[in-house]
Amino acid sequence: MLRYVAAAGLTFSSATWAAPGDVNAQAFYVDAVALENKGMRALFDKRLKPMVAQMKDAGMRSGAANKAGLAVGEPIYCMSKAAKKAIDAKDVIAMLGRLTDSERRSSTLFEAWTMALARQFPCR
Repeated sequence: MLRYVAAAGLTFSSATWAAPGDVNAQAFYVDAVALENKGMRALFDKRLKPMVAQMKDAGMRSGAANKAGLAVGEPIYCMSKAAKKAIDAKDVIAMLGRLTDSERRSSTLFEAWTMALARQFPCR
């Protein structure tokens, strides 16, 4: 029985193993702008909850990557704790919007968010 369960598990596509932050950045951005334009009605949109999870994952992963870079003396971005607490959904959309369409199209949300943070909070 266990052998059949293991074989069935191998038939799933690799997309099922992708992290939430691995969604395409352009698709995320387009949906985020659409939700922002809905105003308060966005709270009832079925896309909101998965998008929050996707952004949290991308944020946690970019923070971990930055912490790893900091440990070897090469941080990706330099953001104060106050700035980290002050970022809201509008800021996220604006920062992703400053990336070019081609950058967003060819990036995961994690990669695009890390790029956006590096541009917004460069280490001097």
